[in-house]
Amino acid sequence: SLLSPSAAFNLPDDPGYSNKRWATNAERKAAAVACPVTPEDVVQVLAFAQGKAPYDSQKRLHLAVKGGGHTPSGASSSEGGLVIDLQPNMHSVRVDPDAKLAYVGGGCLWQEVDEATAPHGLASVAGIVGHTGVGGLTLGGGYGWLCSQHGLVIDNLVQATVVTSSGDILTASDAQNPDLFWALRGGGANFGVVTEFVLKLHDQRPDLYTATLIFPPHSLEKIINEINVWIQHREVTELAHLTFTYGPNNTPVIILQLVFNGDTETGMKKFERFVALGPVANQTETIPYLKLNHLKVIPPRYRIFQIPLAHLVQDAHAMHGTNRSLQGGFIPCVSEGIPYLFIKDVYESWLNCVTENPLASQSVVNIELYHPRRWSSIPSNATAFVHRKPVYNMAYVMAWSDDSFTEQAGKVNLALHQDIVRSRHVHFQADSVGEGGYTNYMDEESRLATKDFANRRFRENFARLVEIKLRYDPSNIFGRWFAATH
Repeated sequence: SLLSPSAAFNLPDDPGYSNKRWATNAERKAAAVACPVTPEDVVQVLAFAQGKAPYDSQKRLHLAVKGGGHTPSGASSSEGGLVIDLQPNMHSVRVDPDAKLAYVGGGCLWQEVDEATAPHGLASVAGIVGHTGVGGLTLGGGYGWLCSQHGLVIDNLVQATVVTSSGDILTASDAQNPDLFWALRGGGANFGVVTEFVLKLHDQRPDLYTATLIFPPHSLEKIINEINVWIQHREVTELAHLTFTYGPNNTPVIILQLVFNGDTETGMKKFERFVALGPVANQTETIPYLKLNHLKVIPPRYRIFQIPLAHLVQDAHAMHGTNRSLQGGFIPCVSEGIPYLFIKDVYESWLNCVTENPLASQSVVNIELYHPRRWSSIPSNATAFVHRKPVYNMAYVMAWSDDSFTEQAGKVNLALHQDIVRSRHVHFQADSVGEGGYTNYMDEESRLATKDFANRRFRENFARLVEIKLRYDPSNIFGRWFAATH
């Protein structure tokens, strides 16, 4: 074998074979799963998949690359093809505390990064769920709890090691292959297999303050009014998520999760305005920073008042082992605040969706109210990630366990998305609406339903991405994630 001794090439009957994914409906039956150890192993696997020397007799295989396997679209899976699974063997993290850098394997999960950096009093910008893969989230942009302070994950990417379809092992940075480095930061998995990310680290206190408040739906207007007052004066260390979900007894609830990256006493003062609104449940606690990004996963509808409430916001879209469809959109940040009538439309569209489709009653809408100043100060052409206007990120996570709903689930979630887009056009000025949505929150249904989807996703950066794609992946073997092609 030309692979490293501890690398693996697993067939369906082998014990190391796995097609498990975060979303059950994203699982496919691959003909083989390769688990490389080194970039050189990836070179061999790519040559095999393409029928290149020394594997000239091998016909070309459909290829997918898996890091954390978090996309519900199936982009990290392959039916009858070959999956390169980076997670088993390429998940090391090396921290240089003096340089404040983390050298992160392409198969790492964010919780592995957090656990390696926290002992040094450092943290990287990450996502909001610890078992998300570093690779997919980073290459698509990377929102998370620390992005208000430090920018998106891609704004903290210093260097990447990339294996291209031609078998080259390249370093991409501002100094080396800068065109590829530009494309990787927001252009997704279009250009090669990233076997290592070098991430900038930041000083991070060991604990922070959280408040998780649960309200009945009739409180929505006063919540939005108070949020609009708060966002005028808050600092970048003050964060919030607003979530629509089902609570006990199949009743809809609104969850407001508040995070202050600071001390408890100050946090209590900053968020007392929301506690004064009279939530039906209220839990405040000081938690380790580590806990924020990989909270324990418990189905919220059954345990909502029996566990620490701060565990809930991620829960509905964090559990492994259920079917999912994902959509998303941006809410423009405008000086007059978030229109209550727009949020009311979002809530009613979600409620109508889950009422009419009871098999999808686990579904949630989650609005991420991060401070946009840091990432929106970066020009839209500085990286491939074009969405640099000040916006709030919103995700609609449809979840269901009954496989009979799978065929229609994506269409139902797309319809919800389209309802919300129509409402956005009603409640915001036209020049603030055109941002679309975060590509990592876009599912296969969006791509299939939208003409020139990739062009519209990347907008003014699309032509340059196509040019770079032709240079590094002319045969489009890395075409599973919104391919930058005409």
